[in-house]
Amino acid sequence: MAVTLKDVAEACGVSYSTVSKALKNSQLVKPNTKQMIQQKAIEMNYIPNHSARALVSKKSGTIGLIWPSVDRVAVTHLITEINLAIKSLGYVMFVSIDDVAAASKKFVEFGCDGIVIFDEGDNTNLPPEIYNNVPVVAYGVDRNVPYPIVNVNHAEAMIIAISELLAKGIDSIDYIGDLHTNDARQVAKKDAITNYCKQHHINYRMIDSRGLNAIDAEASVKHFLQSASLSSGVICGSYDITVGTINAMGPDHQPTIYSYDNIPQIKKIDYPVHAIGVPTAQIAQQVVTVLDKVIKGEPIEGTYQLHPSLNHNR
Repeated sequence: MAVTLKDVAEACGVSYSTVSKALKNSQLVKPNTKQMIQQKAIEMNYIPNHSARALVSKKSGTIGLIWPSVDRVAVTHLITEINLAIKSLGYVMFVSIDDVAAASKKFVEFGCDGIVIFDEGDNTNLPPEIYNNVPVVAYGVDRNVPYPIVNVNHAEAMIIAISELLAKGIDSIDYIGDLHTNDARQVAKKDAITNYCKQHHINYRMIDSRGLNAIDAEASVKHFLQSASLSSGVICGSYDITVGTINAMGPDHQPTIYSYDNIPQIKKIDYPVHAIGVPTAQIAQQVVTVLDKVIKGEPIEGTYQLHPSLNHNR
C-alpha cells in the first residue's frame, strides 16, 4: 500500500499537520524537525497525493500543452523552453499530441490549471466549453480569438530577411516553405514574402518544401535542383527546412541563407546561416507569463506582440 502522511507522522512521532507543513518546507516547523521529517519521508518512499491536494486547493499544479508536431527540432526546442518556464512557476507540464479538440477536453477533465495551444488558424479554435472553464494562452499570429495570443510577427521576420539580403546586394530571392497549408503562421510568412517582393519589384520564387520537417524539405529541394538552381539569396520557412535545404545542396549551390526559427541549434549547422525570429526562450517566457496572469485573474491584453531579431552562426 502507498505510504500516507499519517504513516510518516507516526514514524516521526509528530502530528499530521506538522508533517504536512514540513513537506511543504514551511517556516513554521523548526529546522531540525523539518529535516528529520523530510528524511523519514524519503526513507519511507512517501509520494505526495496531488489529487487529494487538488480537491482541497482547487488547483492541480499542472499545465496542459498541445504539441503540434513531433518531427521538428524547432518546435521541440520551444516546448522544452516552455516547460522550463512553467517549472519555474511551480507547475508541472502535461503534453498531448492528440488533436486540439480531444486534447483540450482531456486537459479540462484532468483539472489542468491552464492550457497552452499552438494556434494554426480557425482549425485550432477552442470551443467556449474549454476557454470558459480553464485559462488558455495561444502562440500564433494576431487574430481575433477569445483568449490571449502571443504573436511573434512572422511577417516582420520575413521582411527583415529580405532587407538584409538586399543590403548585401542580392536582389534575387527564393523562399522555401510549406506553401499548401492552412497554418496561419506559415501563411503569414508566405504572404509577407509575396506581397513585399511584388510591391518592391524584387525577383523572387516560391519553392514548396511540402512540409516543415528536414526530410520533406530535402526531398523537395533535391527535386527542384534537378531542373533549376537556387538563387543567391534563400529564405527558409523553418530551421528544419533549412537543414533539409543544406543537405540537398551540392557544391555548386552556396547561397546566402536566412532561416526562420531563432534557436540555439542554428550554431550547430556546418554552413553560414542567419537565423531570424524571436528567440525561443523569449517566446516561452512570454507565453507562460501571460498564462500565469490569466490563472491569477490579473488584467490581460488580447494580443502580446514580440519582435524578431537576427542571430548569426558565423
